[in-house]
Amino acid sequence: MEYLYLACLLVSLGMLFWLKIFDVRNSVTQFVSLLIIVASNLGFYLECTSTVLEELLLAQKLAYLGGIFLPVFYFILVLEICHIGIKKSISTILIMIQCVLFGFVCTIGHNGLFYKSAGIKFVNGNAILIREYGPVHTIQLISLFAYLVAVVTVLTYALVKKKTINRRGVIAMVVLGACSIVAYVLEKILGFEYEIIPVVYDLLMLGALIPVYKSNLYTVYEKEDIINEQLGKLGYLTFDKKRIYQDSNAYMEDIFPELSRYRVGQRLEKCSEELKKLVDLIDLHDELNHKSSNHEHGHTDIAPFWLGDKCYEGKIHAVTNTFGHVKGYTIELRDDTADQMVIKLKENYAEELSKEVHIKTKRIRHIQQKTIMGMAQMVESRDLSTGGHIKRTSDVVRIFAKKLRKENFGLDSHFLHLVIRSAPMHDIGKIGVDDAVLRKQGRFTDEEYAKMKQHSEIGYHMVSEILAEVEEPDFVAIAENVAHYHHEKVDGTGYPHGLKGDEIPVEARIMALADVFDALVSKRCYKDAFSYDKAFEIIENDAGTHFDAGLAKVFISCRPELEEYYNKSEA
Repeated sequence: MEYLYLACLLVSLGMLFWLKIFDVRNSVTQFVSLLIIVASNLGFYLECTSTVLEELLLAQKLAYLGGIFLPVFYFILVLEICHIGIKKSISTILIMIQCVLFGFVCTIGHNGLFYKSAGIKFVNGNAILIREYGPVHTIQLISLFAYLVAVVTVLTYALVKKKTINRRGVIAMVVLGACSIVAYVLEKILGFEYEIIPVVYDLLMLGALIPVYKSNLYTVYEKEDIINEQLGKLGYLTFDKKRIYQDSNAYMEDIFPELSRYRVGQRLEKCSEELKKLVDLIDLHDELNHKSSNHEHGHTDIAPFWLGDKCYEGKIHAVTNTFGHVKGYTIELRDDTADQMVIKLKENYAEELSKEVHIKTKRIRHIQQKTIMGMAQMVESRDLSTGGHIKRTSDVVRIFAKKLRKENFGLDSHFLHLVIRSAPMHDIGKIGVDDAVLRKQGRFTDEEYAKMKQHSEIGYHMVSEILAEVEEPDFVAIAENVAHYHHEKVDGTGYPHGLKGDEIPVEARIMALADVFDALVSKRCYKDAFSYDKAFEIIENDAGTHFDAGLAKVFISCRPELEEYYNKSEA
């Protein structure tokens, strides 16, 4: 028996060591229970090795630590496992009662309250206590059996009513508890000389270690009060490594009420699509952590998602043991509705503001364009030879720009849009030309032509002064170039500065084609309108000298659209 008791002592020490190394929560109740068992088993072992009655009685008192205190701590431990609360005052009273009982144990050998008498005998070299029980011992037995019945009752209730417990572990505890009672009763009935209580203690704690470990590993109840106090409500849902449901808190069940119908150890089959998508994110978490170079199990953010009128966001964490091995996963959700509503309001406000700005900007642009067109038409009304030229050239530039976009000429749409807007201002400088020259019927003299050519310089300065403070810089620059350089020629024979080739801004080269084409196909006081064949022939012949060759080719490809436009204008 000495070896059996030594084995029981070593097993209880091993469980204590295992608890400190592997238990992620280190339950105080569980730790104290194991300490009591270790002390009690040490007492039983010392009892075997005692040689005198005084040593035997001292070892017996140490052995009674288990019989007195283990039932109450084991009962509290079972309540923890089954998530059944007990008031601190009640647990304190229960422990104090057991302390009183242990006080009577300490009187063994001094009075007859716990043992009426005690002696010693030796069997096979082992000391055995011969005793006659006193009245307090009967009370201790009643207390022991009351706690055993209470433990079995709580475990049975938990199996029937509680869904957030590990059923297999609890069933194992029920079976081991029942076996412990049977073993103790058999010991007394059969009158064993040696006590088997150390074996019973080890079996009870061994049966509790696994479910407690799993409960400690996956439980969220301990965290909930602290987290809710510090961070607001958080929902928690835990799974083991095989995606088996382990635990969830009340707040998570508020989010997904269906969780209340699942028990610990079940798969979440036939769950809602929203919950399934959430659980499937565990695979994404594994994939991201597998690719991580530091091999640490970080968290994976859950993007905000809406369930009804509520929005939630959260994280997925790996549940690891002491050695960092992944044993499961925790899904954490937080109500993000208020933050998302603020973001949505800001987005809506920004969108509405953007729409309002766009509408007002469009209105201002329209007014500006009308003003520009009005000024151009006012200038044109002074020039008796170019009636309708402003509108027609603007439309020709629009048709030309559309073809340039289609042909992928390398000019972006915004640039071409600004060129179209600038077209009406190409001859605005004529407002500074003397009426005698501008309104002359017939061809100009050299002196008159020199005065007429000044309109490009005058136009440039007018555009710069008029638009600089009210328009975007890109538009102002394009409008200046259109007014300033639309009479330049790629061979350098144009005016006002005799620029060549790419020295001429591309917007001015585009305007030159539209301006000359309209002049060719329109009747002037000094000439009749040319036919379309003649006009396009001139454009083609002057490509590379007057006009940009590449632009001229695209312009000529606009012939069907241009003819249709001019035919409608004449009709």
